[in-house]
Amino acid sequence: MHVDLEARLKRLMLFRVVMVTTLLFIATYVEAVLFETLLRVNPFYFVIVATYVLTVGHAIALRFVSSRLVLAHAQVVGDLLIITALVLVTGGVRTGFLLLYPLSVLSATMLVPRRQALSIAGVATILYGGLLAAVRLGLVPPQGLSDVVELELRPILYSVFVLGVACATVAVLGSYLAESLQHAGHQLEMAEVEVADLRELNQVIVDSIQSGLIMTDAEGHIRHVNAFGEGILGRRASALLTMPLRDVLGSNLLGSAELRARAASRALARLELRYHHPGGSELDLGVSVTPLATAEAARGGYLVVFQDLTDVRRLEAELRTNEKLAAVGEMAAQLAHEIRNPLGSIRGSAQVLAGEPGFSADQGHLLTIISRESKRLSDTLNRFLFQARSSGKPRDVVDLRPLLEEAVTLLRNGPEIGPDHAVRLETDDGPHLCLADRDQITQVFWNLARNGLEAMPEGGDLVVSLRRVGADVVLTVRDQGRGMAREEQRRVFEPFQSSSAMGTGLGLAIVYRIVREHGGDISVRSAPARGTEVELRLPLVAVAQSMEASR
Repeated sequence: MHVDLEARLKRLMLFRVVMVTTLLFIATYVEAVLFETLLRVNPFYFVIVATYVLTVGHAIALRFVSSRLVLAHAQVVGDLLIITALVLVTGGVRTGFLLLYPLSVLSATMLVPRRQALSIAGVATILYGGLLAAVRLGLVPPQGLSDVVELELRPILYSVFVLGVACATVAVLGSYLAESLQHAGHQLEMAEVEVADLRELNQVIVDSIQSGLIMTDAEGHIRHVNAFGEGILGRRASALLTMPLRDVLGSNLLGSAELRARAASRALARLELRYHHPGGSELDLGVSVTPLATAEAARGGYLVVFQDLTDVRRLEAELRTNEKLAAVGEMAAQLAHEIRNPLGSIRGSAQVLAGEPGFSADQGHLLTIISRESKRLSDTLNRFLFQARSSGKPRDVVDLRPLLEEAVTLLRNGPEIGPDHAVRLETDDGPHLCLADRDQITQVFWNLARNGLEAMPEGGDLVVSLRRVGADVVLTVRDQGRGMAREEQRRVFEPFQSSSAMGTGLGLAIVYRIVREHGGDISVRSAPARGTEVELRLPLVAVAQSMEASR
């Protein structure tokens, strides 16, 4: 209220200056046209100058006087005095300046309460009546009111009465309108506050939802994206506004016609799609489309709710892999029970027969083949058994760097390396200490390295990288081979999934189980004709972490 009253006082001062300046211009023009001089002394000019001085005084007082209500009364009373002076020097009854009294009272109704406005109306009436009385009694020079001396008392009293009634009426009506306007202003402010609170609450609710929300118009152009949706999409909402939803999510299944069909059918409302993140990764998004409930059909649109299902789908794939590994383990146990003993008998019998005399060279060769193939089948069975059972060996703190250096040296001199192959080992300063089984970690490396070499029959670089990342030791094996499609990557750790004609499809399944048993994680990044990178993470032992922290 204090600030509002101060603003009204300033507007009143501005209005006074504009009005007085206008009167000064008119008076100057009249002087120039009628009297052809601007040097004639006219009391009217003194009144205008006094008005300017009074306005400047009000402006200065506004900075130093704390009570704005006192300043309001002072301004209105000062205006009434100025009006009385104008009426005196111009003969206001004839020139119309008498109307300024009600106007001044009307301005007072915008500054002070109703009772005080009525009091000001009384002050205006008293000033006017007192002026006429002073002129009639000769206490004040008549100036422009010389005819008042000659008039009878009744017209004078009637003029004062009419002015009093006019000022009182203006005070009542103006106060009522001012109070109504003020009440309406308060109601509007309360409504604005409520709307702002509701808007803020709505924004808080939308931003707190742990799902991406996109609101589109009827044509599928984006109108709003919540903060969680920005995080999933990796893009700012301001950059997505007015863009077609189909282009943002990269799917023709979300065009304007498709959105209408999905919003009208529950069976089509949900879908999954692949989203290419600006960071280079691909996300599995679950999307749901519903129509916006709006009062105006023309302003309708769609609400698109989406979630990042990448981790969910990865966990589902791991669960399927574990289920298949469990099935393989059960099958391996059955195979061990049904095949191992007869297979050993076959191999032993073949060896006994091979030692008997009287067999030809061809027969001996056949027995050798039987013995060799029996051993190969026995090795395959042992791999099944290894897949089915966890290792019971105790684990020790193992430094992976010397272990890999030795394995890489053996690999470079092994039969798997062709003349066009190159094997590089890249390591950082470590530490690379893990709680692990040396033999199993070696087996993991050999399986990954052989798969990489088999993927490069024409030659290429096999890069083995060992580095410490946070609380993990990261081993990466990267080749320049044929690569894999996305569907093949999803099934790469499942048993019996092999792209090699001679492979059993158990190598990477065994690698996966060993890494998981060591509390680690393994992932594959690949693309057709661009090679494959397998990354496995093993937890760094606590002693290594403390050594690193003490450096």
